[in-house]
Amino acid sequence: MMKSIYPALILLTSCSAILESHTPTASWPDITTQSSSTLCSAYRSEAVPNRTKLMIETELAARNQRQCLGANYGTYSAANIGLALYPRPNASYPTSPSDLRNCDDFSSGAQAQSFFLANGGPTRDPNNLDSDGDGLACEWGTQARQLSTYRPPEITPVRPRSSSSRCYTGPRGGRYTITASGNRNYGGC
Repeated sequence: MMKSIYPALILLTSCSAILESHTPTASWPDITTQSSSTLCSAYRSEAVPNRTKLMIETELAARNQRQCLGANYGTYSAANIGLALYPRPNASYPTSPSDLRNCDDFSSGAQAQSFFLANGGPTRDPNNLDSDGDGLACEWGTQARQLSTYRPPEITPVRPRSSSSRCYTGPRGGRYTITASGNRNYGGC
């Protein structure tokens, strides 16, 4: 039990220390090197800040992981969809044209959200990826909602053939069993 807590505490300590000093020019916390189980443990921890949980959600989505320790994730992002949590001025942000990125520059909502968080989001939005101020860049809200409501496909058990069925040989050499209704089943042997 204690061995499984140590990786989560290391992640928590490293992410928290980096996030406390996070500025737009500070290095992005490198959660990409952490295992999925370590990220999931940290995600479930009450001590991990919500911003770190948002970062963990995008990393797990980038890894195409559907669930986290048998439960859904994405709930922190999905809870913010459409809520104006962060003020976004109407005027454009003072950025140089070479720094401006838009949603078309990213292959997924998770990639856009990861870039957004690495560059000051959710409080700052220098690239105008979150114009409604809900803290979710581009299509990340839609993707997070799908992750938070994901249901794994149900596995239907395969019924084994009854070992008590007897195979018979017909007059022309075909093999068959007798079904419960009394009919011949030629595919049953």
